[in-house]
Order: sequence, then structure tokens, then C-alpha cells
Amino acid sequence: MTDAQAPADTAAARIAAALQAAVATDDRAAAWRVAELLAADWSARPLDAVDAGTGTAANTGTGTATDADRYTDADLDAAAAALGHPLPAALREALKLFGHRDDLTRSQDPLARPDELEIFEGALIFRNENQGVCWWGVLLEDLDQDDPPTYYCPDLADKAEQKWDRWTDRLSLAIIDALLAETVIAEVEDQADAWELDDYDPGQDPALTALPKIQPKWSEAAWYVGDDVLVYVPGGFLFVKARSPEALAAFTDDETEDDG
Repeated sequence: MTDAQAPADTAAARIAAALQAAVATDDRAAAWRVAELLAADWSARPLDAVDAGTGTAANTGTGTATDADRYTDADLDAAAAALGHPLPAALREALKLFGHRDDLTRSQDPLARPDELEIFEGALIFRNENQGVCWWGVLLEDLDQDDPPTYYCPDLADKAEQKWDRWTDRLSLAIIDALLAETVIAEVEDQADAWELDDYDPGQDPALTALPKIQPKWSEAAWYVGDDVLVYVPGGFLFVKARSPEALAAFTDDETEDDG
């Protein structure tokens, strides 16, 4: 199944088109559109309506938006002052849109809250692996950029070999990659599952469409979208998030048949 074959107005088609736009352009608004769709179509509730550039809540037609999902400029200014370094515009925008949404940002490898941001080995750490085996960061020399490149550093036994490797060309894409993973990995009863891959190859499943790759070429991770399912394959495991218990049951039944 290709992007062109996907129905024009489904959750699957919307997330595929939005992610393609985010990867293909330098417009951070395209990246935040992916976040909006993840919340609206693949989580318990949509994001509060807010302008990321101003932090001003919008009236959605059903009442004034609350501050439940986001941090404020005051929160971010305090974090920057404590660090002694500016926060890139992309990070500020992200935290002002969905920084409080733990279901989107902190299921396994959390996006740092403002008061958790830290400087380590010459970089601002914005995300940590849950067991401390690696970090994602922005080099201090790049913090003056609005949407700087990001880097990945594993915690190695031989510290002489430990270094920052390039992760994404833009911080906004690294944050969207994190949101995709954290949303799919989140434990939602009857709507999420995970298992070790055997003979099943999601790349050969005609019911799935491969999504654009955000992570570097050396990463084994792959993303797919199907009929009301998001599929994340980081190496030898598969994580699936469905929009309904029925969609999850249909996918797991089909996968079991293909595997058999």
C-alpha cells in the first residue's frame, strides 16, 4: 500500500501527509501539525488550542482553552536562566504546545520538563533514555539557532569512545520522532500491544504504509501506518497503537495469520 493509495481523509492518511510535510520542509508549523494529529487522532484528547509563537490560548468554539497541556514563557525563561543558556525556539514552542502531555512525551524515554533540562558533555539534554543508557541533546554551540541539529550519545563503558553522533538535522523533527514513539509505546488497555518480531515483516504487509524516516540512516527504527493503527519497529520488536480495541484486534489477528 502506498501513500497515493491511502484514503484521502482518514487518520492514517492525515498522519502520513503531515509527517511527509514536516520532513520535506523547514517549517516548524508542519512539525507541530504532526503533534496536533497525534493528540487528536491517536490519544485520549486533542491538544489545547494555542498559538505556539505567542503562547496565547485560543477560543476553540467550545470555550477558552486551559493551560493543561503546556508550559508558559515564564516557566521557560526560568529554565533558561537556571541553565545560563538560551532555549532554542523549537524547544520553547514544543513545550508551550504539549509539554505537560505525559501521554505524548513521557511513556518510556521522556522529553525533559523545563526544570529537568540540563547541560551534559557540551550539550543541552532534551530527552533521556529511561534507564540512562543514552541521551539526546543540542550542542551548546548551536543553541542560538531556532531549530538546531540534534545529537545522540550512548553511555559507554569506555568513556574515551563516548561521543555525540548526529541524530536529526532539526530539533523539531527529533521532538516529533519522540512524540511518535512515546504515543505508540504508551500503555493503553485494549489499544496498544508489543511483541518480538519473528517471521512477520511489516515492510511486506500490504495493509501498512511506510512513513518517512526521521531517524538517521544507521538507526534500524521504522514506522508504518495502517487502517487505524500506528506501528513502530525499533529493531527486533514491534509496537502497535490502535485507535480502537477493534482495530487492534484486527491487526493482531492479521499479523498472527501472516506469521503462521
